[in-house]
Formats: sequence, C-alpha cells, structure tokens
Amino acid sequence: MMADNQALAPLVERLGGRAPLSVDDRKALLALPHQERLVGPGGYVVEEGEVMIGWHVQLSGVAHRHRISADGMRHIVGMHGPGDFLNLPVTPPATSEDFVQALTRVRVAVVQTEDVLALSQGRIGIFRAICGEIAADISIYRAWISNVGRREARARIAYLLCELVMRSHPGGGADGCSITLPMSQVEIADATGITTVHVNRTLRAMQAQGIIRRHRRNIYIPDWRALTRIAEFRPAPWASRMIDDRSLP
Repeated sequence: MMADNQALAPLVERLGGRAPLSVDDRKALLALPHQERLVGPGGYVVEEGEVMIGWHVQLSGVAHRHRISADGMRHIVGMHGPGDFLNLPVTPPATSEDFVQALTRVRVAVVQTEDVLALSQGRIGIFRAICGEIAADISIYRAWISNVGRREARARIAYLLCELVMRSHPGGGADGCSITLPMSQVEIADATGITTVHVNRTLRAMQAQGIIRRHRRNIYIPDWRALTRIAEFRPAPWASRMIDDRSLP
C-alpha cells in the first residue's frame, strides 16, 4: 500500500472543486493508503460483473464507460478522466454493471472502503465534497441521456467535444482551446448513437462551418461559446464549489 505522496492529487483537486477543503483535509486525503495500477490503451480498467472491492479513482488518462447489448452492440455511456470516481465507496462491495475501457494509458488508485468512510465521517468538508462529486456524476449522466435523445448529430458531437474539453482543461473551455481527440470515429459513433459514416460527415461539416478545425486527431475550437450553444452544453452547477462557507453555521 502507498501513502504520504502526491499520487492522489487529482482526487484532492477534484474534491476541492466541489466543497471547501482545509489544509488538513487535503493532507488527510493525500495520506490515504492505496494501491495503484496502470492500464494500457484498449485495456479494461473495470469489467462487467467484476466485484468492485475498494474505491477506484482514476488518476490520469482518458477512459470510456460502456455496456454491451444483447445483440452485441456497444453503447458508450460516459467518459472518465483524472479525479473521477469509477465506483462508489460502499459496503458490501458492489458488482459493476459496465465496462470501463482505457482510451489512453490510464492510472488508477484503489483505496480501501473503510478508510474512505472513516475519513468522510470524521471530516465534514470531505463528506460534503464526496456528496458534491456524486451529485455531479448524476447530473452528467442525465445530460448524456438527453444528448442521445432527439437531437441532431451536430449537437450530439458538439456536446461530446465540450465534455472532452472540460476534462482536458480543468479551468474550463475558452476561445482557441484545443484537445487531442482520444476517441476513434467508431467510438464517437458508439457514444452519440449515430453511424460512423454520419460522424465523419458531421465532423467535416463542422470544420467547413468554422466550428472546429481538425488536423488528424487534434481538434482546435476557435469559438468556445459557439460550440457550447450548438451543444446546449451547460456545466453542472456542481462544476464550481457546491457549498459556500459563508452559509455554514
């Protein structure tokens, strides 16, 4: 088990964006004993049916969460980046209903559930931050459901690009920001519910319209607000601090 280092810094930064954390709270999180593992591109971080013993937190890289339907079709239902929870710290351990697959090299930390529960029970700031992160996850999943509903292909892809930007730029998107697209067009199709051919046509149309610029997998966004308008992308209210210290007794 590892502890007393900066390995869990992505988790601390994520939780610190959900609720105010004291210096001691941050030190306590960084000192959590944990095990780390690396998963190469295409490898499975989590598999369907796996019993999730401990709290799994992604520290680096990009992964997607998907399910396989009875007809063998893959449905991507979410993206994961640094600081993301891959499961909840619950007892008894829950069985995963999804696959989490690495798109890039991914580093994951596993923390004992008992350690997380003890820390959150003893420190109200950490408890509130974890609750804020859970609420943010719920909001994001609802937005994914909406995105693959009755929306045009351009809006669906724009939404996915917005989320990838937010995961690549913790401070948020801005005019002139760029990302290296970690997904193939097949994976974009599985995430947006449209065909691969339609993905290709839509990306080309977005480039022709000046919404994005592309060079291989590098995506440049000249007008961030224009992209968010097309996507109807609204960062969840949990994207900033969930609780203001001034409202606390």
